Amino acid sequence: MRFHLVLGYFVYYFEVLRQTDVGNHSKTTMTQTFKLKTGEISFETDKVRISDNSRKQNIIQLFSSAVWTIYGTISVLRYLKTGDQFLLWTGLFIGISHMVIFILSILRSNQNEIPFDDIKSIAIKRRFSKEFLDIRLKNNRIRRIIGIENSNEVEEYVKANIKN
Repeated sequence: MRFHLVLGYFVYYFEVLRQTDVGNHSKTTMTQTFKLKTGEISFETDKVRISDNSRKQNIIQLFSSAVWTIYGTISVLRYLKTGDQFLLWTGLFIGISHMVIFILSILRSNQNEIPFDDIKSIAIKRRFSKEFLDIRLKNNRIRRIIGIENSNEVEEYVKANIKN
């Protein structure tokens, strides 16, 4: 394990040297890049750059939740016409639960570049054996990054280099 850390720092050091701007010797751009299942996340000196398919996932989730909310509403309206209790309770459950999911999806951010000045906190979270990185912004929106390949390295980097 220590060998991998030493090797990682060695590679990181040479990556920083390689990315040094030759025209301005006092300016260095230090970036640390981590792989995702569908992209990558880069911690640069002044911002976090994320390339994943979160915008597509968010649009699909919004559309799906909207359709299920409409279905729940139609089910409740059918109850008013037929008096069937099953339509009422399933319609209420489906409609309300997907309305909550719709509202939570609206509160998520899809920014690809987030300046460190806009970040309130960064945390690795684990739920149901899935790991993701939550970046809470100062405007109380959350940028969730899913599919982190090596979350332990990301967690160590965040604890060591980013002040929450």
